[in-house]
Amino acid sequence: MRFLFYFILAANIFTNVDLLSQEIEDNDFGIPGFVEEEVEDTCDISDDKFLLELLDFKLKKFDPNPKDTSEIGSAGQMTAQDVKQAEIRYYNEQLLDVPPVKMRVETFATLGGDTLSALIQRSSRILLKHPEKCEFFRLYGDQVLGSFEMSFQKILSLYATAINKNNEIAQEFVRTQLIPSKMSVDDALRSLYDDYGYQQNVIESLLPEDVREIFFGENQLLAIADVAESKLLAFSLLGGEILGKKDEIYVFAPDSKKGLLGSNETIVFTSTGKIYEVPLLNIPLALNVMRSLGFNAKIIILPHVYISSNSYCKVGEAGMWYHYTGEVKQMGCDFLSNTVKSIRDGTLNLSEGYTLFKESIDQVIKYTK
Repeated sequence: MRFLFYFILAANIFTNVDLLSQEIEDNDFGIPGFVEEEVEDTCDISDDKFLLELLDFKLKKFDPNPKDTSEIGSAGQMTAQDVKQAEIRYYNEQLLDVPPVKMRVETFATLGGDTLSALIQRSSRILLKHPEKCEFFRLYGDQVLGSFEMSFQKILSLYATAINKNNEIAQEFVRTQLIPSKMSVDDALRSLYDDYGYQQNVIESLLPEDVREIFFGENQLLAIADVAESKLLAFSLLGGEILGKKDEIYVFAPDSKKGLLGSNETIVFTSTGKIYEVPLLNIPLALNVMRSLGFNAKIIILPHVYISSNSYCKVGEAGMWYHYTGEVKQMGCDFLSNTVKSIRDGTLNLSEGYTLFKESIDQVIKYTK
């Protein structure tokens, strides 16, 4: 009987231990004394009222030379960086119980003056949303942590806003921590069409000083007509890359500009067989930029354009273009449309300039077949 009693008691003990073990497994016990901050997986942006509440939150002012130096020491004993780190920690500690505020990085770029200063003091509770992804940037004092990728158009838009609002923190973030998403060949060439999409000062500021001096001379002033090429140059300098195989690029230019009729676009041909008619192209700058992006970019200069067995354009006296139809000679030539026709017809090798650019013209003819 006594043996049976002990057997039942032992069975109950083991059963209770199993139950207790199971209960422990079912509970989410953390490390004692460690409070894990909940990280939301939502991409929602906080209501504006929460941002205003955070900006209105009263903070004790940081004193770099407190009477009690036991915690951070005095400014005289620390480097400027040490003081800065101590200030960030000082404000962070006051905000531990304040919920984080999620805001658009576009909104951050619009801030300046006292509002931006107040936000920087409260940086530990600020999350900046990526404009194109469900991803957030963290502020640490006046610096955004990490490097990120986004479309070049969005980078330019952010930078233009930061320039116009004089937000130097956002400007530095764009210049040093954003990498443009890869661009297709078509996007790269189409970007050469838009000289008026952004102010000159925005693109000038985005280019390093030494680069501006190399491409635009000692005064470093960017012409309105060169804004598009300069945007593509900025894309390259920020680490931008072209998707896929690098096409060969051929730029067609007239031997003279005297007597040109019709529109003033420049013909750009790619090894995919596409023809682009780019307005006001700065050819030397465009060629350098395309080469920096890995393209095999070449120029073909034509003094003569074959149109048909009875018609052609040619540079004559004093560098003037003339259009010949049989025995009839007329001043002026529509270089653009006639050259495009010659490219599509595969008759570039009938131009008098063929021998000078034989290799490039043969390649163009091959790509049109």
